[in-house]
Amino acid sequence: MYRITRRDQFSDITFLWDIEAPDVARAARPGHFVMLRLRDGAERIPLTVADMDPEAGTITVVVQALGKTTRDMRDHYKAGDSFADFVGPLGLPQHIDKVGHVVLVGGGLGVAPIFPQLRGFRDAGNRVTAIMGFRSKELVFWEDRFQEASDALVICTDDGSAGREGFVTDALADIIASDRPDLVVAIGPLPMMRACAEVTRPHGVKTMVSLNTIMVDGTGMCGSCRVTVGGEVKFACVDGPDFDGHAVDFAELMLRQKRFAPEETKANADFEHVCKLDQILVQEGKRTYKKISQVEPHQVPMPERNAMERAANFLEVNLGYTAEDAFREAERCLQCHRPDCVAGCPVGVDIPGFIRRLLVRDIDGALDVINESSLFPSICGRVCPQEHQCEKQCLLGRKVDSVAIGRLERYVGDHAHAVGQTGAVSPSETPLGRVAIVGSGPGGLAAAADLVKRGCRVTVFEALHVLGGVLHYGIPSFRLPRDIIDREIQRLRDMGVEFLTDKVIGKTFTVAQLMEEMGFDAVFIAAGAGAPSFLGIPGEYAGRVYSANEFLTRVNLMGGNDFPVNDTPVSTGKAVVVIGAGNTAMDCLRVSKRLGVPKVACVYRRSEAEAPARLEEIRHAKEEGIEFHFLHTPVEIHTNEDGDVRGIRVQKMTLGEPDEQGRRKPIPLDEFVEMECDTVIYALGTNANPIVPKSTPGLDLTKWGYIVADGETQATTLPGVFAGGDIVTGGATVILAMGAGRRAAQAIARYLEDGKAHWPPVQQRETAPA
Repeated sequence: MYRITRRDQFSDITFLWDIEAPDVARAARPGHFVMLRLRDGAERIPLTVADMDPEAGTITVVVQALGKTTRDMRDHYKAGDSFADFVGPLGLPQHIDKVGHVVLVGGGLGVAPIFPQLRGFRDAGNRVTAIMGFRSKELVFWEDRFQEASDALVICTDDGSAGREGFVTDALADIIASDRPDLVVAIGPLPMMRACAEVTRPHGVKTMVSLNTIMVDGTGMCGSCRVTVGGEVKFACVDGPDFDGHAVDFAELMLRQKRFAPEETKANADFEHVCKLDQILVQEGKRTYKKISQVEPHQVPMPERNAMERAANFLEVNLGYTAEDAFREAERCLQCHRPDCVAGCPVGVDIPGFIRRLLVRDIDGALDVINESSLFPSICGRVCPQEHQCEKQCLLGRKVDSVAIGRLERYVGDHAHAVGQTGAVSPSETPLGRVAIVGSGPGGLAAAADLVKRGCRVTVFEALHVLGGVLHYGIPSFRLPRDIIDREIQRLRDMGVEFLTDKVIGKTFTVAQLMEEMGFDAVFIAAGAGAPSFLGIPGEYAGRVYSANEFLTRVNLMGGNDFPVNDTPVSTGKAVVVIGAGNTAMDCLRVSKRLGVPKVACVYRRSEAEAPARLEEIRHAKEEGIEFHFLHTPVEIHTNEDGDVRGIRVQKMTLGEPDEQGRRKPIPLDEFVEMECDTVIYALGTNANPIVPKSTPGLDLTKWGYIVADGETQATTLPGVFAGGDIVTGGATVILAMGAGRRAAQAIARYLEDGKAHWPPVQQRETAPA
C-alpha cells in the first residue's frame, strides 16, 4: 500500500497528492510519469510526475477530477489514506541541456508537470519563460512557484478573469515574434499541444510535447499507447512520453483517444446514478425512497445451465447473478423504514443495509453488513428457503414479486473480497545467498521454488500489481483459474519467498542497484518478452486495433469483462477478427466470444496444418462457434470517417516450398476478400521488451534485443546475472520458461556454493529438468 502524505485542493476539480514512495522518488526525473491503481478492480491510470523529493521520499501529482477514478480520488481519499499500487518512474526523462531561451507551456492539468522541467532547464543555465493556461481564475494554482522559478511568467485564462485573456497559443505566438525561443515544451490536452506545435512549425522552433495517452500497463507490454512519430510507430510509455511535436501524428492520436468514449459515457452515467443513491440513502439516510409503481414487477431471472447439459454432469445448475443482474435486482428494494424482511430472517441479517451497500456498488461493504449476522452468505444464498422467510415478508410481495434477497446474498458472498490466510515461515537464518528474480511469471516462479529449497533467500520483483506474469495477464481463467495461480504462489510464500509488486526493474531499480546497493549475490532475469508485433498495414492506428497483450490484459488482469464494476473498459463491438493462429490467438478468439461478440473470426496466412496452436485449442474454438479463414493474410484495415474500424481486406494465399523452419511458405495470390468487422486483434507473437536490457550496460543482446544467455546455465555476460524464458528465447511456452528457470536455479546455487569464484559458472554436475 502507498500512503498519501499531503493533499491540497486547488479548485472543485483540481487537487494535489504527495505520495510516499521512496523508491520512485529517488529514481524520478523531470518528464517521467507513474501508474496509479486505487484498489482491486480499479483501472491503472498514468499521471505525470509534478515534483519529486528524494529526501522526503515523496512524489507529487496534480490531478483533475474528470473521470470515474480521478473523481474517486478527489472525493474519497485524504491525507493519511493509502491506496493499492504506485508504479514508476516510467517513460524517458526530458532531455535537459543548456540551449538558450526555453518557453514552457502548460495547459490545465499540464501546468503541474511543466514545473519540474522548468526548474531543470533553469538549473541547467537556460533563460526560461513559463506560459500557464487555465479556463478561469478559480482554477489557477502554483502561480507563486512558477513566478519564483521562471525568468518570465505569463498567465492566460480563457475568460480573462486572471492574467491575459485568451489561449496559451496566442501568448506563445507573441513571444516567438518578440523574443524567439530556442526550445518550446508543451504539456496539456492534445488539442492544445497540437496547436502549440502548429504555432512554432513555421518558425522552425523545436517543440517537445508530452503524450501520456491511454495506457494499461505503462511498461511497454501492451501497445495501447502507440503513436506515429515521423512516420514510425512509437510507444509513449517506453519511447516517450516526450516527442517532437512537429513529427507527431496528432490526427491519428486524437482518433484513438475516442475509442472508449461510449463505454466511458455509460460508466459516467452509472457513476452519477450511484452518487445520487449514495446522497439519498447513505448521506441523507432517506428510506422508502421510491414507489412500488417505479419498481420492475418481476425478479431478475437466475441464469442457469441448459437442461440437457446439466443432466449429464455435476456442474452447478444456478450460475449466479452477473453484476448487472445484481445491481438491477437491488434497484427493486424500497429501503423500507420498518423492514419486515429482517424479522423474517432467522439470523437477523440487516437486509436493507446490505442491499443499500450493493446499490452504491460497495460489494465489500455489503459483505461487512451480512457478516455482522452471518458468515456464510454464499451458502445461505444458495440453500436457505428465502421464499418462506425473508422474501415472504417483503413489502413488494403484496403487489409484485418480492426482492430476490437470497440471490443478492449469494452474489455478495461470491464476489466480495474474502480475507486470505497466511502461514509464511521465516527463511533460513544462514542462507546460501540472496537472489533477486526479475518477473513472477513461470520462469521466475520455477527458479524461486528451486532456489529456496537450496537454501537461498529469494526476492521476486514484479512490475505489475499482481503476481504470475503471463500466467495471470496472458492466459484466460477458463484455461487457468486464478485461484490456482494464487494457491501456488502462496505455497512459495509459505516456503519463505518474498514477493514485491509494482517494482519495474530497469526503472524503479536497475540490475546494478540490485547487486551493488541492495546486496543481492545473483540476479535471474525472467522478465518475459511482451512487446507486441504489428504488420504495418494501413488502418492499424484505429482505436479498436488491439495487440493480443493489450486485449488479454484488459480482461485477464484488469477485469475488463466486468466493466463498469471494474474500471478498465474493453471495447469489442459486434465482429472481431483475430490475426494469427497460435495459442494466444485462440485465447483472444475465445475471450471475444465470452465477451458476447456475435461474430468472431480467425485470419491466418497458412493452412490449418501449419497453425502453431494446440489442436485441442483449435477444436475448442471451433466448437464455440468461431470462424476460421486459413490461407488469408490481412493487407489493409478499413476505417470510416471517424477513424473506427469498419472492415479488413485480406489476400488469399497458397502454400509453396518449406521455409528454413520446415513450414511451407505462404505465397500471395491475386485474390482479395473484404470482411466486415469493427475490432481487430493482432496475435502475431512478441518482441523483446527493452526496459531491462537497455538499462543494464554490459549485457550482451541479440540483434533482436533479446538477452544472450548460455543454454545450459542461463548465465549472461555480466557476472552474477542469469536470464531465461522469453526474454532470451523470444515467445515460447510456459513449460519451456519453467525449464529455463530450473536450469538457472541450479546454476545459481552452484555459483554460490563455489563462493562466486568462477564466471561463467562451472557446468552443472546434475541433469537439469527440461
